Amino acid sequence: MLHKRPLICEEKSEAAILNSTGKEKAEDYHLCPVKDQNKGSTRYAWIGAGQCGGRLVKSFYDLGYQNVLAVSTIGHDLDLLDLPQGQKFLICNDQEKQTESDTEEVSRVVKQHRQDILHLARQTFEAQVDRIMICFSAGGNTGSGSVFELIDTAKIYARFIGIKNPSKNVGVIMTLPTSDEIHSPHVARNAYIVSTRLCQMAAEGEISPLIIVDNKKVGKMYSGMTVQSFWSSINCTVASLFDMFNKLSGQSSPYTCFDQADYNSIMGSGGCLIMGAAKVDRIDDTLAISKAAEDSLQTTLFAGGEDLSTAKVAGCIVVGGNELMAHIKGLQDNIDYAFDILSEVTGRATAYRGIYEDDMDGLNVYTIIGGLDTPKARLQEMDIDLCPQPELVDNAEKRQEEILASAERFLAEQVDAHGGRVKTLSPDTKMILVNYAWPGNDLELANAIKHAYQVTRGSQIPPQALPFEIVFADIELYSESVLPTLDKVKLRMVGKEYDKFLQSLS
Repeated sequence: MLHKRPLICEEKSEAAILNSTGKEKAEDYHLCPVKDQNKGSTRYAWIGAGQCGGRLVKSFYDLGYQNVLAVSTIGHDLDLLDLPQGQKFLICNDQEKQTESDTEEVSRVVKQHRQDILHLARQTFEAQVDRIMICFSAGGNTGSGSVFELIDTAKIYARFIGIKNPSKNVGVIMTLPTSDEIHSPHVARNAYIVSTRLCQMAAEGEISPLIIVDNKKVGKMYSGMTVQSFWSSINCTVASLFDMFNKLSGQSSPYTCFDQADYNSIMGSGGCLIMGAAKVDRIDDTLAISKAAEDSLQTTLFAGGEDLSTAKVAGCIVVGGNELMAHIKGLQDNIDYAFDILSEVTGRATAYRGIYEDDMDGLNVYTIIGGLDTPKARLQEMDIDLCPQPELVDNAEKRQEEILASAERFLAEQVDAHGGRVKTLSPDTKMILVNYAWPGNDLELANAIKHAYQVTRGSQIPPQALPFEIVFADIELYSESVLPTLDKVKLRMVGKEYDKFLQSLS
């Protein structure tokens, strides 16, 4: 039977908790919480909203994260979810229909049931929880309508159990619609509105972190899978990757530890967070580990389009077999080079490192980056008002397409000239290129691409790799829309030059 009003297993009356002022401590209540089985450094509580959120928290539950709640306005979504009945909550009254409605109505109903959800959280979760994560789909009514109320509810619970700064300890995993779903104006509008607001909250430090799973990107990566295995595989992959960083940060290492403090620094850095993993194919290749670190971010399920140079913190962990660590000469140098590449592509971010060994034969690289700016281009794809029809594309947009095509052509020439080492333009780099007037025409553009390619060590060319005279050109040569991005790039370039100056004095 689904909970509509949770049963409290305690000595105090239900009314006493409902009227709680928040001054009581969690240990004052004799609750019957679940016992978390996960062995990571950080103890999580998970709240899944709607069908998607419920499935995602179920994947974490299967990995031992027992502090899980699933809430929905649809009873059928919860019926199909293989979780203990006491950890599922149907958001409706006896008088209310058990169907989805518009997002405003869902928000109203969730707010009405806030105390009930808090009751169930107090009953279910262990008192010693470090972080709370909300999982939902940005396209659905239940998820989009409930997420902000659930964030507020999670913060109330966080304060109740003694977390001093809930904004740094309540985060969100949001999934974006698939390519097919985004064709629905209703889904696109829901997704754009809620994701834009969440990105703003993350940027302002009201939640941390915001993790965006891009189902459009996932659909391309997992093409050809059966319907039955598609969603379970995605959810399992997301949960397993998340779990890997939590577990590694709780383990000791004879080499270099990526410890709990490093992990929490990244998780509490605000902004958007991405993570990835890749296997090193050729151990004897001096560039193989750095290439794997780059690939781990290119092939991730999380939303693309972030400018990595905007990161505040980053972490890179290398896990290799005992035999490899003991006998492969030069391996430490190759690992250090990979760490240096990560520092390069993330600009001025604080970078944490970890080197671990296991009983496996191979070598794997895990990368996590936090405090990133919003992936604006990806979000705009979901706004039906920002997706013009082909016949409405004006001359300025055609010119931008031509500039980008020329830039890609010049970039391909540099790849051929340098032995096939592929590098791509970051979203902010593209934005600056297409909004610059290029008074020197194609020759100026070709020289700019050549310079940017040669000074970039990683696989993605950041905007600060562009020639100084272009970035600091007269602002009249730029479109007004790009000026905020341009200002941030200028600050990073000036900061980097200042660091070089200080180093020259030491």
